Amino acid sequence: MTRFGVVLIAEGASRDAWAARCRRAEALGYDVISVPDHLNLLAPFPTALLAAEATERVTIGTYVLNASFHRHALLAREVTTAAALIGDRLELGLGAGYVAAEFAAAGLPFDPAARTARLEELVDGLEASLGGEGPPIMIGGHGDRVLRLAAHRADIVSFTGAPYRPEYGRTALVTAEELLRRVEYVRTAAGDRRPELNVLSKATVLTRDRRAGVESLRRYAPDLTTEELLEVPTLFAGAPAQIAEQVRRNEERFGFSYVTVMDSAMEDFGKVIEHLR
Repeated sequence: MTRFGVVLIAEGASRDAWAARCRRAEALGYDVISVPDHLNLLAPFPTALLAAEATERVTIGTYVLNASFHRHALLAREVTTAAALIGDRLELGLGAGYVAAEFAAAGLPFDPAARTARLEELVDGLEASLGGEGPPIMIGGHGDRVLRLAAHRADIVSFTGAPYRPEYGRTALVTAEELLRRVEYVRTAAGDRRPELNVLSKATVLTRDRRAGVESLRRYAPDLTTEELLEVPTLFAGAPAQIAEQVRRNEERFGFSYVTVMDSAMEDFGKVIEHLR
């Protein structure tokens, strides 16, 4: 059965408001509540622990920790503590980071090779520190080195379908065909391993006019045609039943058995989940 996750944003949230948001996500049928790792937001582990306290069944994840912000020995302590308090509901998502301004604020190099090397070092260090007793690990990204690492080491491979684009100064979505090539790259690199495949959706628009719906999301993929926007598995537009069918097609075509949406899509995609249970 497909799993559904939501990345909840705790920007300036009070304890009560955050707990209520987490309970709402659980009531909508989400299987995973994840917290991000950005400098303008509340810290990930305290918010993850409160999410676990406020809910009963959902997995609590990080989507995703920026490897350059963490040292393996210190992160291993955070993970061990969280696992002791959350139990087997913890899922640890890791990535190389993608917001240049955050690296500058932290005094860290934004060079792609350095970012990926830090992720590789963090995975090595966590495995050594946790001794195989850690939670399931998700690694998310798009480039060869990150996806190869994920294929070899992660329990879950998350496809962002959005490489950093210098001309835009941010990430931008690729076509469905390019994302399928990324999936095939991981499958080949994984060999006999069969990690779970996740996709991160940038936005969901409930509408009777799918073409108009995806056009309203063009900022996520400025150079894609309307037809390409309609096909990408990283955007959802249509009536709930139509999007549910898109999710089914994506699982068949790409192997995505785990779908994560952003906070802004929580309520709308919750209507889609109703058609998929």
